Amino acid sequence: MRRKTSYLDALDPAIFPFIQYEDYADRYPTLSMQGFPASFYEELRFASARLFQIFVKAALVFQEAPDDFARDMDMPEALLPYMHTPNPFGLPTWLSRFDFVMDEGGRIRMVEINADTPCFLIESYYANGIAADWFGRRDPNVGAMEELRRFLRTVHDGLCAPVIDLGTRDFCPRPFVFSCFDDCPEDLATTRFLARLMAESSPQGDIRFLSFYDMEIDAAGIPLADGAHAAALYRLHPLEILIDERTADGEPLGQMFLDLYREGRFALFNPPEAVILQNKSFMALVYALYRTNRFLTAEEREIVGRYLAPSYFEADYEALSDGAYVYKEIWGREGRNVCVLRKRGAEHEMVIEKLVDRYDDIVCRESEKAMYQRFIRQKRFRHRVDSGEKDGFLTFSCFMLFGQPSALGCRFSPEAIAGTEAYFLPLVVGEG
Repeated sequence: MRRKTSYLDALDPAIFPFIQYEDYADRYPTLSMQGFPASFYEELRFASARLFQIFVKAALVFQEAPDDFARDMDMPEALLPYMHTPNPFGLPTWLSRFDFVMDEGGRIRMVEINADTPCFLIESYYANGIAADWFGRRDPNVGAMEELRRFLRTVHDGLCAPVIDLGTRDFCPRPFVFSCFDDCPEDLATTRFLARLMAESSPQGDIRFLSFYDMEIDAAGIPLADGAHAAALYRLHPLEILIDERTADGEPLGQMFLDLYREGRFALFNPPEAVILQNKSFMALVYALYRTNRFLTAEEREIVGRYLAPSYFEADYEALSDGAYVYKEIWGREGRNVCVLRKRGAEHEMVIEKLVDRYDDIVCRESEKAMYQRFIRQKRFRHRVDSGEKDGFLTFSCFMLFGQPSALGCRFSPEAIAGTEAYFLPLVVGEG
């Protein structure tokens, strides 16, 4: 038996199979950990919980606005009819992830939300605890795995609890299908991770995996190999991409799919409304509501002013004061097409260009518009990876389960704008 030399050796490759990526010199996790006092983690969860409430409130503003408002935010035209369908839990997103950075003064500022298809779950809910145990330190995510199991049981029971056959008095399970494109190791591992936890928490359920490559639709919904149809679907596939996909015959597959959903043929996890918050301009909408001093309460405005990085619509850019701004395309992912501009009056120059590894492999919709965010100068940290010590910056994540804060995670990037080069960095309680 090979001697374990780091916590990476203690990670189960059946759960965390993407520790090593092809063509990367270093493995994905750092060899070191990062400690903060318990109060820091409490603040991350507090900020996430309060911002979530505000974001839900702002989502109603979006839904009640004319469709031209959505078009101005680069929302795909084909998605507009599906932004108002009620869902069983009454929230625009059920499983989401807030991302924060730390400024040079040690303050956290929220810079992103992944409301539609959040990843980084395995790292936060599973690997962080393995690392904390290895280092003999307290895991800030104690109890989070059980929170996730309870959440998944609630989702299962709310969408497809089994029914009783009155003739045989037997349970008739209703299939809950988990799906992704199975040639992406991270997506596949994340999807199977959630499916396994739902199966553990709902032993009476019928939990299945189906690759998107093998998925079909018919008049009754999503047919399965045994003749049944999916009652609910978890999809690790961005809705803004799905909506434009077509069949081999040129039929509008995405629209047909969502029409079946709207007819009640199956439920979706996350619901389609999650794409409202996924749209990067949504943060500009929240910040605009903050600036109006009318829609939000005084306490909500204080939360936005304290935690949300100032965010602006593309149309507002020319009127902004001089300074450094992050340019983000509306549907960009993994740092793709992100840069930092220095604005001086009507002039601006690029001061940081984000060069993304495997650019063509990043699946995202081509954006027609962008938003701007005040550039946050971040505190520097130093961590150890396979190739040695590196200086860089931290991105903190807080997962939200029905709006309740849960597991925390951290990525370490040698670059100020994190992308595909970022490392998973374990968090522990206590300094050092």
